[in-house]
Amino acid sequence: MQPTDKVSHIPSPPEPAAVTTNPAAAPTEKVGAAWQAEHSSSYRPVEAVTKALAILRFVSSLRIASVSDLHAVTGIAKPTIVRMLETLMYAGYIAKDHTFGGYRVTSDVQNLSSGFFGVPLVIEAAHAHALALTQRVKWAVGISILEANHMRLQFTTASSSPWALPLTSLNMRLDMVSSAMGRAYLAYCPDHEREALVEPALSQIADHEEREFKRLYIDGLLRTVRSQGYALRERYGPNNNNQTIAVPIRYDGRVLASMGIGYFWNSVRGSDVHDKIFLPLRETADKVESAISEMYADPARTS
Repeated sequence: MQPTDKVSHIPSPPEPAAVTTNPAAAPTEKVGAAWQAEHSSSYRPVEAVTKALAILRFVSSLRIASVSDLHAVTGIAKPTIVRMLETLMYAGYIAKDHTFGGYRVTSDVQNLSSGFFGVPLVIEAAHAHALALTQRVKWAVGISILEANHMRLQFTTASSSPWALPLTSLNMRLDMVSSAMGRAYLAYCPDHEREALVEPALSQIADHEEREFKRLYIDGLLRTVRSQGYALRERYGPNNNNQTIAVPIRYDGRVLASMGIGYFWNSVRGSDVHDKIFLPLRETADKVESAISEMYADPARTS
């Protein structure tokens, strides 16, 4: 009996609205108008500061941002954007990414928010290691972070891989149950978190036997992931040649992200997956976990 597909996609909230490209509707002006409506001030807001914060916010949301990208979403003049970027680089909040041809935030942005623990730190810790892994195995490496009740591909080395597919679509949304990234997360996250992610979808199955069968199927699937140390994605149809293998990135008893390698079935023999794909991937994930631990051992990063 094949498991049902009725909950292979856990319901998700609507996608966020697209970022405006109209300078007149830029977030800095919206926020400023709202602030002025509620507060009185002896001084006008410092325009340079609001622009710099807008640049920082959009670099963070775009992951890798070019000057043209930032001009399109903010309407700020390109020479001004360059000055803002260089200032933010001097302050340590932004770094130039020569590999991907743009700018990215650094983990120092966590100092802007007490208790910050998010995407920039994980990406910074993994960046060099993921690129080295792609140079070693040639396949693209991706990192996904939990977002609501699904995984989101937040980083990929696809541009450094000789093969165009898979793991090429940055911000791709990945299902928790059918994707390798989701399975790796569910298999190693705390029990209460796993229940919170899976049970809402299961509860939508009206038939009791079908619901229990799906629950047992997921439990067995995750036991297999823990037993072998990695997750494979569900294969869709006999003609689908893509596969992804994923492992968790953990810190302090929590899963922060999943790291995976995308490859083609017909390019890697089944007997070679463990030694040629999984072991280098797990070794790299261990290095990323060590880098994250070092970051959080630095008081300057966690204060």
